[in-house]
Amino acid sequence: MKLLFVTARWDPKDPDSGAGVNYNAYTALKGWADQIQIAGPFNIKLTIFERCVDKAARIFTKKRFIKFYPSYVNQSNLKVQEIMEKTKPDILFSKASIPLVKIQLSAPLIYMCDSTVKWIKNEWPHFSKLGFWFMERWEKKVIDKAAHIITFSEANAKVLIHQYKKPENQITVHPIPSSLPLVFCNYKEKPLKDSLRLILVGKTYHGKGVDIAIEATEILNKRGIPTELKIVGQKGTSSSQVKYMGFYSKKDPEQLDAYLENYRWAHFMIFPSRFDAAGIVLSEAAGFGIPTITNAAGGLATTVKDGVSGEVLPKDSPAQSYANRLEFYWNHPKEYQSLCESTYKRYQVELTWDALGNRLQQIILNVLRETSN
Repeated sequence: MKLLFVTARWDPKDPDSGAGVNYNAYTALKGWADQIQIAGPFNIKLTIFERCVDKAARIFTKKRFIKFYPSYVNQSNLKVQEIMEKTKPDILFSKASIPLVKIQLSAPLIYMCDSTVKWIKNEWPHFSKLGFWFMERWEKKVIDKAAHIITFSEANAKVLIHQYKKPENQITVHPIPSSLPLVFCNYKEKPLKDSLRLILVGKTYHGKGVDIAIEATEILNKRGIPTELKIVGQKGTSSSQVKYMGFYSKKDPEQLDAYLENYRWAHFMIFPSRFDAAGIVLSEAAGFGIPTITNAAGGLATTVKDGVSGEVLPKDSPAQSYANRLEFYWNHPKEYQSLCESTYKRYQVELTWDALGNRLQQIILNVLRETSN
């Protein structure tokens, strides 16, 4: 079986590129497909006109006009079309829609879609209304031509079914797996004593709800529960209760081990994100038996199974709600240990790339079987 792996910006050979999803998908497929060819990533410069539009949008609207400009769409599509006609694959796989908008497919397409434009445009309005209009229409063309779609949340699946009119039998929902190799993950019991150790992993302060996590930490300390919070992926001014750990490169063995040490240290992941399509770091935490306290923003209620791998609070829950749930487990250590054990079991069954890779392989075989009949 010959497979063409299409990408846009993210390099599937780089574990630090795009949260590692393309890297892990490529690794899972590379060990299974007879032949695998990569189309991309594409580094295409804007035209002079596009640069002017982009600059004006940033100045006057404080937003980007669009994520990918027409020049990127046109040139990336031409390159993918050329590679496809040259390699003649049996199947195409892509997590990016942009390089496939204008492609005349010669083989079935498996599209991995963590979020859709219709879903995020109100929750994550970083682009202009006209830009979203173009992006919606480009994306719909790819969704329509995809033989099967894999998405990481029930919330996005509903959008695909009800707003994009994609048949339900052409959609698979699977929680986003951890980006960390199995060999690095293990569960060791960490009793709640001396202090409550929290971790938040994310690159944006407001988006990931760092302010809410800090406030919850302060509330717990005021209640007499000694609580520490480590914020990984950001820089800031640390205090006795809150420490900013900065960014780590997973390509560097020493930095990777230092990154993992944050998980080995923590009792809980606190993740008050204001919107996340999936939240890959929550699956990483589960690989160490660390439950997550989060909220039902975006697709987080699929990544975290309420009562099994953590707790999912109502969307936009305040810091006090997080503090209340964490205080409950501080006062009920047996319930905490039970939650850690079920978190790690869920990781082993669902939240690894072995699990998703096996499912992906079955989807491809089913699609090939259906199209050959």
